[in-house]
Amino acid sequence: RYENEKVKVVEKIIDLAVGESGVVIGTIYKEQMQKPSVLDKFAHEFDDVAVEEKLDTAKNYCSDSDKLILEDVSGRMTLCNLGSEVIDSVVTGIVVAVKGILNEDGEFSVDKDGICFPNPPPQRALKLDSMASTGDLPNSKFVALVSGLGIGGKSADPLKLQLLSDYLTGHIAGSHQQLQRSIVRLLSVGNNLAEQFLPTDDASDPVLQDDQNRLVGPIRQLDLFLAEIATSIPVDVMPGNSDSMCTKTWPQQPIKRILLPQSSRCRNTFRSVTNPYEFTIGEAEVSFLGHSGQAISDLRQYTKGKSTIELLKSTIDWRHLCPTAPDTLPCFPLTEYDPFTLDKELPHVYFCGNQEKFETVRYQPLGSAESAVRIISVPDFDKTGTIVLVDINSPTLETFTFSFDS
Repeated sequence: RYENEKVKVVEKIIDLAVGESGVVIGTIYKEQMQKPSVLDKFAHEFDDVAVEEKLDTAKNYCSDSDKLILEDVSGRMTLCNLGSEVIDSVVTGIVVAVKGILNEDGEFSVDKDGICFPNPPPQRALKLDSMASTGDLPNSKFVALVSGLGIGGKSADPLKLQLLSDYLTGHIAGSHQQLQRSIVRLLSVGNNLAEQFLPTDDASDPVLQDDQNRLVGPIRQLDLFLAEIATSIPVDVMPGNSDSMCTKTWPQQPIKRILLPQSSRCRNTFRSVTNPYEFTIGEAEVSFLGHSGQAISDLRQYTKGKSTIELLKSTIDWRHLCPTAPDTLPCFPLTEYDPFTLDKELPHVYFCGNQEKFETVRYQPLGSAESAVRIISVPDFDKTGTIVLVDINSPTLETFTFSFDS
């Protein structure tokens, strides 16, 4: 953005002089008084009511007192002269370039439109020779995205799950058979099980047989469900926030195959994968990247006025899937590299599971004249009965929905 302007790029914050104008690169820290502290969990033992209310009722921690701080290896400084819409739209962990002037109070007064995000990474061109025209169903190939199966939950509908299985395996006749035959892969985007809880918080207490059956039963049901589909089409299954078979720390590791013995017998068509997950498919080499929704749920607590699609757009512009990790989203301590940055290439399809409703848009990132990303909000199947179909042979990667009503 500043290539055509005569501005000084200051390498370190500590090198800025009062009254000096320039551009500084650093990481944003968003100071929010309403944000719960890690120490609150310990304070909970001494002040049950106050802490419980703060942790449970505050679904969004934005307030008028929020402020942004820019920091680098040399120091930090408060950013001022920013509107509330700017402060409400960003979160901790974003790398930005800021243009402005250091005032006498030691605060950096930001120019209008003075915050600049990194340019997007390059995007690999699709092999258009192998792609069909939009709406050309005989030549279309679809990837089916489903999230939030919620098996084992009180609201789970076994008939709806059976309809989905019968459809994907070709056991339902009708006008949609051509569409079903065009599905080349199913991706389950997390929250395959409803959240399960042990009857006691004490790990040393024995678990009764009835409680064992209650906890293990949904896993067996999921295993049979996935195995039945994997006999017909390839299936990838990602873990999610409510899947008790694996840790919730990002990046979530694949569900252990020993827990899904029936599905694991389909060695060529069943894969247990990570969350987030990235893969390439089809002759056009369409790249997919997405996660089960925890990052968006976390961003929603620290921003204001943004929909799921808008938050997904922001993470592309920020070049980071979850900038709030590890501040408020738990992740493994990685010192050599950050696996959540978009530093290699831009995906063709960017998806997020377990959302309230289906949304999609074809987005051209800031600073890119040629790249375009198909962004998809995948709805919760347990609540909506809807799956998403992405046509990987369409030049614009057209997206459709298919609903199952028991």
